[in-house]
Amino acid sequence: MKQIVQLLKLAFREKKRLYLSFLCTLFVAVFTYVFVNLVQPIIDEMFVRSPAAQVPEKTRFMDFVFRTLGVSKEDLIIVIPLIVVAVILGKGLFTFLSSFLMKSVGHRVVKRMRDDIYGHILYQSSSYFDHIPTGDLMSRLTNDVDKIQQALSGSLGDFIEELFILVALLTGIFFIDWHLALVSFVVAPLAAVPLAAFSRVLKKKGLRNQEEMARIYTLLHETITGHKVVKAFTMERFELKKFMEATRRYFRTSLKLAWISSLSSPFMEFLGGVVGAFILYVGSRRIGEGVISPGDFGAFVMAVFLMYMPIKRLSKANNSIQQAVACYERIQEVMQAVPEIHDAPDAYPLPRVRGKVRFESVSFSYDGSRHALQDISFDVRPCTTAAFVGLSGAGKTTVINLLARFYEPSAGRITIDGIDIREVTLDSLRAQIGLVTQDIVLFNDTIRNNIAYGLADITSEDVVRAARAANAHEFIMDLPDGYETVIGERGGLLSSGQRQRLAIARALLKDPPILILDEATSALDSESERLIQEALARIKENRTTLVIAHRLSTIRGADRIFVIDHGRLSESGTHEELCRLNGIYMRLYELQFPEEGERGR
Repeated sequence: MKQIVQLLKLAFREKKRLYLSFLCTLFVAVFTYVFVNLVQPIIDEMFVRSPAAQVPEKTRFMDFVFRTLGVSKEDLIIVIPLIVVAVILGKGLFTFLSSFLMKSVGHRVVKRMRDDIYGHILYQSSSYFDHIPTGDLMSRLTNDVDKIQQALSGSLGDFIEELFILVALLTGIFFIDWHLALVSFVVAPLAAVPLAAFSRVLKKKGLRNQEEMARIYTLLHETITGHKVVKAFTMERFELKKFMEATRRYFRTSLKLAWISSLSSPFMEFLGGVVGAFILYVGSRRIGEGVISPGDFGAFVMAVFLMYMPIKRLSKANNSIQQAVACYERIQEVMQAVPEIHDAPDAYPLPRVRGKVRFESVSFSYDGSRHALQDISFDVRPCTTAAFVGLSGAGKTTVINLLARFYEPSAGRITIDGIDIREVTLDSLRAQIGLVTQDIVLFNDTIRNNIAYGLADITSEDVVRAARAANAHEFIMDLPDGYETVIGERGGLLSSGQRQRLAIARALLKDPPILILDEATSALDSESERLIQEALARIKENRTTLVIAHRLSTIRGADRIFVIDHGRLSESGTHEELCRLNGIYMRLYELQFPEEGERGR
């Protein structure tokens, strides 16, 4: 019952429709109650009885109805068929309304739930995505939510409706003959034990089933996004084998789930059959003793047998609800995750900055054990270009991640124009930082929308101006639809150089006082790199630019170059100064330009 309450709490987000659905369900139960009680006058009053047949004097529900309507016994033969038609019509109408309203509740609640989950995921810190597979999140947002929708739209409505009907039928049989009703439910408590056992197992297996589906989503996402690597290493068979193993595990858990859910319904039917056989035996004796009439017993038996369907549907609804509860628990794991990076209670908007960046004894670790940065301190003057170089894994990108507050330093502080970035709101901080990463992220949309991403009220002239500044306008105009060309997932229809120029245009359109280029020219050919360098030379004016690069040719003209080695700042200076030091920077330079090594000294 606790699980039903959890789902009802979700459903109560749409109170008006839920109350209307309950009201309609109540009318369905009332019409069912009336229909069952009609059996007694049909048998005792409409059918020809033998003279010896006696109808015991007692208060009956339909007698009250007939008196209220002013129907005499002579009119029953005409009125009862009309009432039967009215009852069936009324029950059908309110069944439709109840079902539709409950489905609308389910769809509305789940729509809001999807929005809440998606929004919650979007605002998680970068460290959250480092530990949770994308496929697992996709599974929870789609498959798990679908299970909850099925439960709310169908199973929960069925559960409530059949519960109301059961209450109405139980009321009816106790009103007809409470002695017979008590006797008939001697074996009923036996159903509670296996039903509880079924519920526990279904919930456990349902949770395992969703976890296996999440693995399938993860494999699917990794294989599709990494399809070029799979093909390059001819690993199709290997990936297919992994996928088939994942689907085999899902198949096995699904089969166990199907076995248990299939067993529960016939088991409950069997218990109902035992009760029915017992009622026939006791009821026939009650008629012989003159305690009840054949019509009373007919109404009683009909009510009991009408309980079979609600009991069966209750069992099926319970199966679906238990799976939905397991899915809800998985979704709650996501919703309970708290972003590590968030605004301080007294955070204020960062005013427009000049771009003076300062790291003061900053240290950071991704896993809590090994330092990615250790005691880093440096200054970047406003409207200058600072470059960060070093071997892969030295900590260059970590510097950028901390500046944009994708992660929080474990020690030290970072300031912009003397303001600690932890004191200002995240939105205002990131609004003043333009970021072009090595891993270019573009969307399956038009070029215009990709460049203007996240910016409202941007004119076409602004978009073109940014594209020209990034030397992207010419290749855009060569495309079939120009700026309205859809570029495919992650910009797959464009070359690497074209994608990177679009990303730079997107950052420029934002017009940030601080521009970050993280390996922004790493995948470019010589011609594309020349175009980018020309663009960067134009846009660096009145802007603080932080560049991370492996190709030292791209940062020779930087105002300051910082050399990161094993998480520490080992050298800093201009290109000429670092060459004279004859340290790590000079060794890196000689590796890339051996023929210029001596001249660089």
